[in-house]
Amino acid sequence: MENQETELPPHVLIFPYPAQGHVTAMLNLAQLLCHGGIHVTFLVTHDIHRRLLRHSTTVQSHLASYSGFRFETISDGLPDDHPRSGDAVREMFISFPATAKPLLKEFLRTDRVRGSDSGRKRITCIIADGLLSFAIDVGEEIGIPVTSFRTTSAGNFWAIFCGPKLIEAGEIPFQGTKFKKLLSAGSKFLETKVRLLSKRHRISPGRSRPGPWQRP
Repeated sequence: MENQETELPPHVLIFPYPAQGHVTAMLNLAQLLCHGGIHVTFLVTHDIHRRLLRHSTTVQSHLASYSGFRFETISDGLPDDHPRSGDAVREMFISFPATAKPLLKEFLRTDRVRGSDSGRKRITCIIADGLLSFAIDVGEEIGIPVTSFRTTSAGNFWAIFCGPKLIEAGEIPFQGTKFKKLLSAGSKFLETKVRLLSKRHRISPGRSRPGPWQRP
């Protein structure tokens, strides 16, 4: 079995937080890894999997073109009719980590036993959403390296890193009418940006092809 596994490509488990923006970003990452010949198991909740297949009818056929890609699903601990949005999303924050941690552990242990009998290596690495810190604990316990992947934009990171500098410079918290002036300037900038984008709505054919799970 060990000789057989050495001939197989690496096998990565990608584990996103169950929300659209997180799943979309990590599906794009999965696609890139598959292009590199790496086997990818994409672990999502039952609800997210149903939504992907319901609202993106070409997802399954698109990903089927990558022989090394497969979906696996686990429960988020909530009933099927739970909205998982609005005020109710707070229940997800509590339910998902408590439910997913033992399920992830069980899934990885089963994978270690099954090994290359499934036609792929045992999972060699976990790429977990940065919000799922419990995945690091599970990986350390079982002996699998874990990488945290933050799905937020570069602009978001820039704003976070600039926060302390803005406080030191006395720019925030805002005083007097400074905040109103900032909002006024920002709204004018956005209005101009929207007008420009509306004139350039066509996408260059030379760009890389987006996945069907992405919004048009």
